[in-house]
Amino acid sequence: MKATQASLEHPDWRAMTSFFLRSRGLQAQRLVRNALRRLPRLAGGAAEDFPCVLAESVSPLHTSSDPREHLLVLGKIENLRLACRRLHHRVLEPNEVFSLWRQLGPPWRLRGFVPGREVREGCVIPTFGGGLCQLSGSLLEVATAVDLDLLEIHRHTALPADVPRDPRRDATLFWNYVDLRFRSRVPLLFECFLSRTALVVRLRDKQPGSASVQIGDGIAGKVSPLPLTVSGSCLTCDQTECARHVADAFKIAKTAFLLDEYQPEFARRVRDYI
Repeated sequence: MKATQASLEHPDWRAMTSFFLRSRGLQAQRLVRNALRRLPRLAGGAAEDFPCVLAESVSPLHTSSDPREHLLVLGKIENLRLACRRLHHRVLEPNEVFSLWRQLGPPWRLRGFVPGREVREGCVIPTFGGGLCQLSGSLLEVATAVDLDLLEIHRHTALPADVPRDPRRDATLFWNYVDLRFRSRVPLLFECFLSRTALVVRLRDKQPGSASVQIGDGIAGKVSPLPLTVSGSCLTCDQTECARHVADAFKIAKTAFLLDEYQPEFARRVRDYI
């Protein structure tokens, strides 16, 4: 089953208010639950202590070919970079519960997160922290590959047209009540980093064969129905009557860049302004 963005009803202010109130209620509920059972953040580890790669996920950073989406793609990449820093070389101990939001923390602007793509109720909108679903999808892919115990997972109801509809990677996020959680029977080390073109996520073990390396077909069998397909975002849909339309926020006049380290995906854009 597929649907385009044009065929979906655009939200009005009443629908947006309803979503705001419902989401804040669910966030408060999860906040209380997390306070009653506070999960630890993962401790650091060393790759040399985990020499065996059990599973690897490599997913492209650039998916949209529309140049108008370029700002959101760059935003997604920056959000992924921040998230990877909080996961890279962290150790999941046996029977310890992994919570992605507990490890990342809130995707707020004050913490360095920037606007990226988020699918919300049939629209692709710019949101701070948008694009982190690529990381949750990669984590789900490696977790199912080694048969970890999945404790919490939420599926997309819709996906952008340029995102593959792979059930093994279908794990959506929304701070803080839509989370990805799993548990391992053996100690595992996370490797999460960005190459020039891809997000790379690996699970490493201290010895080979201590966990299954078969792809988990059980996850795919539980998926129904497939997510809808939505085309474009606020930068490309031209539906200016929609209450969520915020494309004007991305208009750039004069821009200054202060770089503290070299990042390849930003280099070309910086050169375009010189």
